[in-house]
Amino acid sequence: MLWTLIRRMLPQSQKEDFDDAGDLCVIGAGLPRTGTSSLKAALEILGFGPCHHMSELFAKPDRSIEFARALDGEKVDFRVLMKGYGSTVDSPTADLYKEIHQAFPKAKIILTVRDSGEKWYESIQNTFGSTINSDLHYFSMYLIRFLRLQCVVTRKLTRKWIREYGKIGPKMHDQHNKRVINENNEKDLLVFNVKEGWAPLCKFLEVDIPKNIPFPNVNDTQVVKRALKTMQILGWCSWILLTSIVSVGCYVLW
Repeated sequence: MLWTLIRRMLPQSQKEDFDDAGDLCVIGAGLPRTGTSSLKAALEILGFGPCHHMSELFAKPDRSIEFARALDGEKVDFRVLMKGYGSTVDSPTADLYKEIHQAFPKAKIILTVRDSGEKWYESIQNTFGSTINSDLHYFSMYLIRFLRLQCVVTRKLTRKWIREYGKIGPKMHDQHNKRVINENNEKDLLVFNVKEGWAPLCKFLEVDIPKNIPFPNVNDTQVVKRALKTMQILGWCSWILLTSIVSVGCYVLW
């Protein structure tokens, strides 16, 4: 299947059997490109997996429908939607972290941050920045359902960011972080730069530091670029195929 090809390029949960996972224990409130893939890997090593990530939407497109509804302000049962996950990071869950925390009030909140807003925005621009508001990108994805639905979620996220922060730029990183910090008690929130490694994370989660296991360093910039390129190729190929079929059909009928 097409989604399998793309899914292999993106970070996935190490554990595939989700049924025996308990309640959600950790909620990531950090924006994309703040080390969320590294945190995902770390949480799963620590036993807080499977960890939900934006990449899950490629394999489970029906989840995109529910997240799109939530981003539109509709009521979504997050206890059902997040069933089977031990933790979550990245968008769209980071953008709905308050609603998810209401469903899982005992879960701990982690805000991943970059060194600066400039560094964060540079990472955005180096990966999916050019596709955020691109109607052409959305059009190219439209015929492939799981890609179309993922684009719908991304476009709704973009509108939410612009509505809340005014502009997608370096300042958005700092605005988002300040908002999350102000919305939570200091003892209930870990502001975490993945460069800090195991110590602050394990202390916050009250678990032992893994022995002889380095903190994950998932630099997925090139992975995301390849995945986007693959999606665009598949999307345009689907349009070429449809156009060819229609053209042949018209020729035969004519």
